[in-house]
Amino acid sequence: MSQFPNGNGMPFLWQTPQLFHATVEDDPVQLYPAHAMEAVGYTETPLTTHERPGSIISRPLPISQPSFNVDLKPPRFDVQWRWWEDEASFILRAFTVEAIKRLVQFRLYHDDNLPRSILRSRDSNTVTKFLSSLLPPDDGTIVTELTHYDRVEKLLSLCRSKDNEARPWTWFPTRHPNDLDYEAVAREVNEESYLQFKAVRFEDWVHYSLGYPTPSVEWFLVQHSKLSSYLVDHFNEFPDRSHKYVEVEKHLRSRSPFAHQAVLCSLKVKGIVDSDDTPLSTHRLMRFLTIPIQNLFTTQQNGLIRMLKKLVVLEIRFNHMYHQGSDLNWDSHFEAESPLLDEIFEASSPRALARCLTHSDDREFTGLSLQSFVTEDSKFRQLIAGWDNLCTVTEECCLAYPNLVDFLRNCVQDLYHRRNYYSATAMLHGLQKANPLIFSFNHPFPTPSATLHSSAGFPLNFFDLVDSANNYGSYRKLVQSRPGLPFLRPYVIEYQSHGERGLAGLFPLPDLS
Repeated sequence: MSQFPNGNGMPFLWQTPQLFHATVEDDPVQLYPAHAMEAVGYTETPLTTHERPGSIISRPLPISQPSFNVDLKPPRFDVQWRWWEDEASFILRAFTVEAIKRLVQFRLYHDDNLPRSILRSRDSNTVTKFLSSLLPPDDGTIVTELTHYDRVEKLLSLCRSKDNEARPWTWFPTRHPNDLDYEAVAREVNEESYLQFKAVRFEDWVHYSLGYPTPSVEWFLVQHSKLSSYLVDHFNEFPDRSHKYVEVEKHLRSRSPFAHQAVLCSLKVKGIVDSDDTPLSTHRLMRFLTIPIQNLFTTQQNGLIRMLKKLVVLEIRFNHMYHQGSDLNWDSHFEAESPLLDEIFEASSPRALARCLTHSDDREFTGLSLQSFVTEDSKFRQLIAGWDNLCTVTEECCLAYPNLVDFLRNCVQDLYHRRNYYSATAMLHGLQKANPLIFSFNHPFPTPSATLHSSAGFPLNFFDLVDSANNYGSYRKLVQSRPGLPFLRPYVIEYQSHGERGLAGLFPLPDLS
């Protein structure tokens, strides 16, 4: 498979100097199949057609000018002060290896040589210490035998993510029109587009969104431009078959917007569909990702160190949202803003976080009534969504930073003391989702004061609170004698089964202020 870094392999037809060295200019950089492309290591792999998955074919070379002209420039991001670039230099000069590793991973600077030049100027003993802390146990590198410059290079290689393989486009139009299943073709084109999208890491989308040329994103766009060329070539060779792809285009409207635009532009250039609509630019197609990321950097709020910590968590979120299968919602913007995540990072202690959550939860429960369950009003939906959000953020934080687990577990204990079962159960569920082998009903999570809690009928394992057996029987038994801000799921189930009788004892809600 192709690799993004330059190699000694055979040049691949669609690689151009613009692809890997695009500059931010006002004039659009468009890609055409006649352009020569710079050399990149490439290993040919057998390709298959969608109607014959096991058959080896020759790679067709696109002849036609692509109808889907992709703009290889990164999007414009005009801010008065690119504050992260100034802080990046400071981090490289003065901070620890953990911060440097995150910075190099996300490349929040214009010059890729910046980390190299600054780290070379740092004290040799410091660089040696950094390198030794990152070396995996099975790495045979003898640090003392390396020169200072070699140690810097080794350190940078350990900070960077491994290069992804550059996946060439592998779907091609069928030569058997009678077997054309429009929905199946749309599904296969969408799947190929999704695999191309999945090859672009979150850190590359961040780099691209801030206006920096990013080879993996450019490659992704090039492959969709090639799709339009393949289709135009196919329509030229088999004019009577082109109209069959009108139905394919319709099925793609709710799928990958990049694949849809490639197919639509191919049909329009051949006059098969008549539309006055201007083709959507690639920058517009990517706004579901680029705009939320740019909004994070519009103003300097908590500094680059905090931003880098947040990006590590957002990488987990991105992978959960977009790397779990091709049937994803392309219309939904990436949720990069997360006040709850900021709240966790800003908390000085588990107790401070529990206090802050309880204060806001107590306020949010104001206005919840029996009628809220009947009509599922905005207050009801807001509380359900808030619980889900806290659960998700807890899971993401645990996966991104395992050392936060004890912090969050202690927060759960304090939430229990405050009788805030709403946030306590959300965080418990998030801990359990992050590591079900460690956090389960079979592994004790003892309460701080067993005597106090056992007198209220509380089990010695906090996770019994989210045990769904008997409609969360352990939780419902507890709150009979120790009411608090409620965990709503059991009451929703009771209401669905027994109507208003199922909500007996829930109201009035206790005042925890």
